[in-house]
Amino acid sequence: MDLNTKFLCFVVLGVFSLGMVYLVLSGGIQYNTPHKPTQISDAKRHWNIIKNYTLLREVIMDIHNINYEVKEEDVCIKTLPDCIIIGVGKSGTRELIDFMSIHPNIVSKSNPYQIRGGLQSDQSEYSNVIHQMPCRYSDQINTIKADAYLQQRDKPAEIFAMNPKVNLIAIVREPASRLISDLTMLTEARKTIHNDQYISNSKDMKKRIKYLVNIPYKELPVQVYKSIYDDGLERYMKVFNKTQILVIESNDFKYTPVKVLKRVEQFLGIKSFLSDEYFVLNTQKGYYCIRKPDAYTKTMVCYSATRGHSKQMHVDKKDLESLKEYFRPHTERFFKLLGRRFDWLN
Repeated sequence: MDLNTKFLCFVVLGVFSLGMVYLVLSGGIQYNTPHKPTQISDAKRHWNIIKNYTLLREVIMDIHNINYEVKEEDVCIKTLPDCIIIGVGKSGTRELIDFMSIHPNIVSKSNPYQIRGGLQSDQSEYSNVIHQMPCRYSDQINTIKADAYLQQRDKPAEIFAMNPKVNLIAIVREPASRLISDLTMLTEARKTIHNDQYISNSKDMKKRIKYLVNIPYKELPVQVYKSIYDDGLERYMKVFNKTQILVIESNDFKYTPVKVLKRVEQFLGIKSFLSDEYFVLNTQKGYYCIRKPDAYTKTMVCYSATRGHSKQMHVDKKDLESLKEYFRPHTERFFKLLGRRFDWLN
């Protein structure tokens, strides 16, 4: 093969190679490459809803444990509570402590939440209380829920004697709706346990409300007294510094849980961690559940079907207004002590 022939072959080969490169880059030729599975967007997938409290706690603890790294030579020890949710029942206390427990720096007493035997120092160094607490590491906060403590007169002094540096959280609900929710729960419980009804219909509710709003203050039944927040807050403010008390409004937490939990993080002085990544709105029921941390499924884990979401008994508008007026003096005083108002009286 002479020199001219070799040169011509080289040119032809070069042109052919350039042509093949062009076809590949322009999509004219496609090779069989491994197929990546197409990820279905959230909008196109349906949520799988699981209503099981045991599983809910398991998911919470899974997220908590995965995101906590034990420091070298740190030891998990049982301590007195660093934070107490002091109230108020039927306002979202269980949801609050459960959602807080997702945070890797918050350790909570799961079941039961409250301390058996109370906080009395009848045993040396509160050993009874410490024994019931979960262990925590040095950068974690031990938290319990005791949702009747806001109204109990002796608790501020008892808690201060136990731990003067403790942080206190109260979640409060509009007083009239909280009372109605409490009466509804009591009615459901009596139907289940005693096979009768505490309040069977709206006429009974009307009678009950009329009776309750005419009871002298010192003789108030516990269901009504739980909706009076000013006396309890004042007692705690006399014992503790205001910086140790955080008050949360129930509807704020219900509709914007992450925003409220960010306030809790700041209040406790822990890192920012809780975010929308862990919570999802159950649009069927109107409350938030925990999103199971799984990239391939859309699963939310919620409380059982009856947890805190029983249909409240019907109350006439006039009766509801009379309840709000009954609580108004206490509510106004509560706002004054707190230094801010909630949209309860409109």
